[in-house]
Amino acid sequence: MPNGPEPGATTYAERTLDPAGRPEAAARAPHSWPRWFAPARGVLGAAVFALGGAPWPARADDLAGVLLCLLTAAFVVVHYVAVRRSRVLAWPGDRATMWQRLTPTLVQAALYGGGWLLAPLFGRTAGALAAGVLLGATLWTQTALHDARARASRPPADAG
Repeated sequence: MPNGPEPGATTYAERTLDPAGRPEAAARAPHSWPRWFAPARGVLGAAVFALGGAPWPARADDLAGVLLCLLTAAFVVVHYVAVRRSRVLAWPGDRATMWQRLTPTLVQAALYGGGWLLAPLFGRTAGALAAGVLLGATLWTQTALHDARARASRPPADAG
């Protein structure tokens, strides 16, 4: 091969940079998160927001504050690790409308606020727990749905 590859043969760089080929479609497809991310995000989110909103007796206040700080740090670290591993994009696709981008956040906010509707009836602790559980379930569900769509839209790995 002193003069280059044979006619008709493609190099790895040509397959990767070919704008009409599958590699670009693979680059544009949503990236999937690690499989542990959805449950970790949901459980930690629920714990942080339920613990953060609940009232605590004076003798347990310091312990609750330390636990809240640890859970919040774990929540942030889980997101950092997932983003570093999968190159998650902030916006869902190039052609997404503003409504498509805001809908997941609005659903999270509505369900979190809806959980607090129990507070006037059953007390602040019940409201905090309900809001935290609803938010955690929403985070888990939205993450799992995104991950399923991302895995389904990725083309199979090129054998060549």
